[in-house]
Parts: sequence; C-alpha cells; structure tokens
Amino acid sequence: MKPKFFISSTIHDFKDLRSCIKWWLKQNGYSVNASEFNDFDKPLDYNSYEACLKAIDNSEYFILLIGDRVGGMYDQETTITQKEYQYAYNRMLEGKLKIINFIRLETWTKFQSDHKLINNKEFKSSNKEEGIKILLYRFIDNVRRVEEMGRGEKPKNNWIHPFNVFSDIVDVLNMQLGSRIELGYKANRFITYAEIVNNLKEISKIGKDGSLEPIAYLEREIFIDFKYDFSMIEKTLTEEQHQNYSKFYIGVVFIKELRLNRMESLYKSGFFLQYDSKKDDYYSGDLNELALKLINNYESINSLIRGIKEKSTEKLGSLKPKSDKSHLVINPIDILFAFKMYERMVDCINYSKNIYRLMFDLQYKVPVEFEYFNGIEGGRPNQDKEIEFKKAVLSYFKLAESD
Repeated sequence: MKPKFFISSTIHDFKDLRSCIKWWLKQNGYSVNASEFNDFDKPLDYNSYEACLKAIDNSEYFILLIGDRVGGMYDQETTITQKEYQYAYNRMLEGKLKIINFIRLETWTKFQSDHKLINNKEFKSSNKEEGIKILLYRFIDNVRRVEEMGRGEKPKNNWIHPFNVFSDIVDVLNMQLGSRIELGYKANRFITYAEIVNNLKEISKIGKDGSLEPIAYLEREIFIDFKYDFSMIEKTLTEEQHQNYSKFYIGVVFIKELRLNRMESLYKSGFFLQYDSKKDDYYSGDLNELALKLINNYESINSLIRGIKEKSTEKLGSLKPKSDKSHLVINPIDILFAFKMYERMVDCINYSKNIYRLMFDLQYKVPVEFEYFNGIEGGRPNQDKEIEFKKAVLSYFKLAESD
C-alpha cells in the first residue's frame, strides 16, 4: 500500500489548491489527510488540533504550503500551521516522516525583497499587517533552517519549492515520489478486483447465508473414515460417498481455467508491496503475501482442472450407477484430487476477500491454508512420499514432469 499524505497550510487562501493536490494524490492511489474534508478522521474525544497531530502521526509525507496568510494562532507567538510543521519536523528527524515544502512564488519574491529590511531592523512593526508579515517571514526562515545553518549545521528538509501554478507542484511530487506514481495504483486496484471477481464466478456460488462458498461441496462427515496409502490401487466407496463425489465432480468438470496473467504481472511489478517510511522503500507485507498465495492457488486449481478435463469423458461415464456396483470402485487418488480441489477453492475465496479488504483499507486477516482432508494413511507425505505423490499426480494428469 502507498504512503499517506498530510496537507498543512492556511485553508482559506489555499482551499482550491489543497483540493487539487488531494485529488491528484488520490488519483494516484495515495491516502490524504486534509482537515477540511469529510474523510478526515475527527475522533470525538480529541480537539481539532490534537486530531491534526494524530493524523500527522498516521502519515508518511507532510506537504507544507506557504502563502501570504498566517491563519489561526496556536498561542501568542505561533500559528497552528507553524505548530503542525514543528511537530512534523520532529517526526522527520526520527525517520518517521518526509516533508515537502512549497511557497507561492509571489510570497517568495516579497520575502526576498523585504527580508533584508527585517534583519536590519529598519522594518518597523507599526501595524497588524506588518506584524503578520514579520511572523510569516520568521516562519519561512524557520523552514529554511536559517538558524541551524548559521551555526554551521547541515539541517535536513530545508528546501522550499516556489510554485506559480498547480503543475509546478505536480512536477515536484513526481520528482519526489519517482516511479511510485507510475504504478497507477487506482487502475491496478480495479484490475485486481475485476480479475478476482471473474475467477470467483468460476469456482464459487452464493450460499444460503449470502456468503460465497465453493461451487461444489464435499461432505466431510461422509468421508471422515476415508483412508489412503500409496500402495492402494483402488478403493470401494459407499453409495453415499459415491453420490457426493459424483455431484462434486459434475460441479467442477465445467469450470474454466482461472485467469492469472494480470495478477502475475502486477505481482512482478511490485504493485502489492507495502511502503516503509523509515527506509523510504517498499517491502513484502500482508498484501504481497495474500497476492502470492492467491496466484499459487489459481495455478493449483488450473492444474487440477486440466487433469479433470483430460479424463472427463471417461470419468463421467464411470460415475453412472451400475447394477454390479462397479461404479463404487474408484482410483483413490481421484478422491484426493477432489479434496485438494475443494481446499483450493475455499482458499481462493478466503484470500480474495481479504485482498479486497486490505486494498480498500478495511479490516482483514491472512488466513491459514485450508485443510479439509487428512485421510492419508500415516499422515501427510514426507519428502520421499511427496516425490512419489508428485509422480502419481503427473501420471494422472498425463503431464511431463517439469519444475
């Protein structure tokens, strides 16, 4: 997920610009904290200033806009915008935040012209307007970290970007954010959602309670005593087991292979990586893990589907009840594949739901892999049996062995 931004400025004179910056950032998939908008978090047990500080704590970038106004006062000497900047600067020194400073070109020109007068004490604060100008210019010097540089220090984040039009700000943000803007987060999120929905239509249906469930169901209680060891060639099912297995097979035999090329492409591009503000870099977090698990499940289901379809004509004929009960005799690996198919469908539903919730900032979890069936004699295969099992799978699917 991309980092969050906090926009700090006087609101009255920057209202339109703040709205443009928020729109541009959100178009590129970023979250934005701007206090005048309804989506700004306003806890009822916080005053407005505390709410702003809390929002800064939850942000990775702080955008400061400086114009001719100073805005409301925090105390007799400091404005609210200045206080927000001081708080953000301290977080920047702790490695928790990055600051991008902007100043109107007109304000910057006035500052350069009047600043020498203020320093030479020839500029007298004889009225309110001049007092505001002195307060503003001292703030600009504070952002430029003039005092630290005068002591021979080399302060961070002391660059102020003059701007005249909105595109000047966009140019700076593009430079600061680099390739992150090119990810096109919003568009890629839609692509991910669309691919997930299309695949869910293939493998799931709406249950009685309104939730998604696999398109075909294996009754665990019916197969609770089913055991399989790797020396078995055939297994005789009960009538109840055969009926349930037949319904399941018919339910999945017409499933089309799931799409995964877009998800794979987005995964390789780094879209699902998350942002670390301390390192100013992306890392593999829960979203990336969920995406990888979902892609692996798509591949597993597609492999199972190919195997099922290769034998579908023969298998559908063998499922028909026969007077000699021969339909009950089955290759036990068919049942194992059925359980594996059911497990993977459940996993796809769970992973899909939580990827969606995480992308849209909703509560989520990383589900553990679903295991519906544990009926292998002696437990799950060890490494040697895993090789044997793999060979059996490849033989069953009639595929050439490759990794």
